[in-house]
This record gives sequence, structure tokens and C-alpha cells, in this order.
Amino acid sequence: MELQDVTFATPFVPSGMVGFYYNLALSKKSSLGAELLFSQIEGKEKWEVDFIDLDGNKVGHGTDLTYRHISYLSLPVYYGFNIKKFTINGGFQISYALASSWREKNYEVINGVPDETSSYNRTTDDINIEKFDFGPRAGIIYNLTKKLAVEGTYYYGLNNIQKGDPSYWKLKVQQAALGIRYALWSKVDSK
Repeated sequence: MELQDVTFATPFVPSGMVGFYYNLALSKKSSLGAELLFSQIEGKEKWEVDFIDLDGNKVGHGTDLTYRHISYLSLPVYYGFNIKKFTINGGFQISYALASSWREKNYEVINGVPDETSSYNRTTDDINIEKFDFGPRAGIIYNLTKKLAVEGTYYYGLNNIQKGDPSYWKLKVQQAALGIRYALWSKVDSK
């Protein structure tokens, strides 16, 4: 029996974050901003392979699903430029991993029968990853009112957070986020 038609996919998996922000107005057009965020990042990988006999007939298939969960405390710092109701910002983010977990499910089917000897389901409560991650971050904010805004951000981690073997794997954090910002206090409130 040989392997053929191996497919690999990293499907989109929703994640979430919550936090606080502070903006310091430098002028009417520019500001410096900082945030303190707690984020939970989910990841999923799916490997599928067909098993082919010596005559070229498909005799089965195997599937391997890997799920990763990492909780980060992040500090983005950025410069913002205001254009009417929009603020475009860019800066840098550093993150520290507070917790992580991993689960892998593998199952195989040969001639229509699940192969229990090759199937497994294992978990761990600590992934062997680097605790610190850092990289550039960019965003755009649309101010609906003085207190309420819609925000979109993108973060690209520069650090390979994968530790140990296999050394050829690279695991980098990328986040695209869409959210709502609400000002609990602003200069408008204090006047």
C-alpha cells in the first residue's frame, strides 16, 4: 500500500479579543495610541491522505486534525493619522503567551472499516512555543460618534513561535480583527 493525493488545509477559525485603549492627541490630525488586549487565538490544520494498493485502487483514507489554542496578553503601540471620520494607524505589537493547549485527532479507514489501531485522540495543556511574539500592526478606525467606533486591524507576527523539533516547521501568528471601540472617558466628557 502506498500514499497518494495528500492534501493539507488551514481553515479559518474565529478567535476573540477584549481590552482597553488610550489615545493621546498630538494635534487635530494625529495621535499616539496604546492598547492592552487579552486575545484567544485558535488554529486548525487538516491533513487528508488516500491509501492506494499496488494495482492503483483506493483502499482507504486517513485524516489528521490538529487544533491549537493560545491565550495572549498583548500591548500594541501605534501612531494614528485622522482624515475626517477615519483614523489610519500603524505601529508595533508585543505579546506574551499566558496559556496554550493542543489537541490532535487521527483516524484511518481501510476497505470501509475504521482502523482502531491507527486512530488516536491526544491532548496537551502546554504547547512547546516561545512565550513572546512581536511584529507590525496596522489598522483603520471609523468613528460613528464621539464615543463609538468600528475598527479593523491586521497583525503579522515576525517570530517563529515553534520551539524544538521538527525544526522545519514554522508557526507564526497572524490576526485580522474587526471590532467595536467604545470610549469610556474622553476630553469631551470632562468639558
